[in-house]
Amino acid sequence: MNKKAKQIDITINRIEKAPDIPSMVVNQIVELISTGVLKPGDKLPSELEMTRRFGISRISLREAMKLLEAKGYIESHGRKGKYVKSVVDNALRSPIEGMISIDHKKIWELLELRRIIDSEAAALAAERANKEQIAKLYGFREALDTMGVENMIHERMGGKLYAQFYNNLYEATNNTIFTHLLTSISTILREVLPYSREKLSKVKGTSKSIYEQHITILEAINNRNPDEARQAVIYHIDYLYKTMSKILR
Repeated sequence: MNKKAKQIDITINRIEKAPDIPSMVVNQIVELISTGVLKPGDKLPSELEMTRRFGISRISLREAMKLLEAKGYIESHGRKGKYVKSVVDNALRSPIEGMISIDHKKIWELLELRRIIDSEAAALAAERANKEQIAKLYGFREALDTMGVENMIHERMGGKLYAQFYNNLYEATNNTIFTHLLTSISTILREVLPYSREKLSKVKGTSKSIYEQHITILEAINNRNPDEARQAVIYHIDYLYKTMSKILR
């Protein structure tokens, strides 16, 4: 989960007197999540703001928040507030992270999976991404140009930018279920990045190659070319596979 998640403006319908106000609040929030208005990592409005907009008491709102947490839709970050959680987060992350931590060879299986789903995500993004989503994807290039392309593999921030690129890519598919599923995979990806980054840093020119591969992905999405976007991601994953193979095998 992105700890620096944004808080977005959402439309909340005022609730009139009803026998089960907390459930009505839950239904509204779940609908916002299921339709993609609220995405994994988004911050909910403050308690004061939600009670005002729903027109309900703090007691009713807190009960609704407890129900949402129990159902796995949101999570509390203490004083930072409530955040939308990936609905497949716990079920997917724990066993896979455990396997990778025990057996790093599972990285090959993760790359195999990414070759399939990340390439399709890029193709969907090329077809469906709006201008704002494309601009967010280009933030990857702007941030690396500032940090220095050659530092991508060597700096921890480079790994964060890489993972964020794929979070933004999944969001740009505008497929809500896909976004939830792949946000969890992106979280797993962040878990193995330190290990992968340490290995890749031994190969000269890796940072520049990976940067250029992602510029190709960006341009294909911006040009609305699904086939080129798909192939660009496949090329990137194959590059990672071949480079890591040379190092580890």
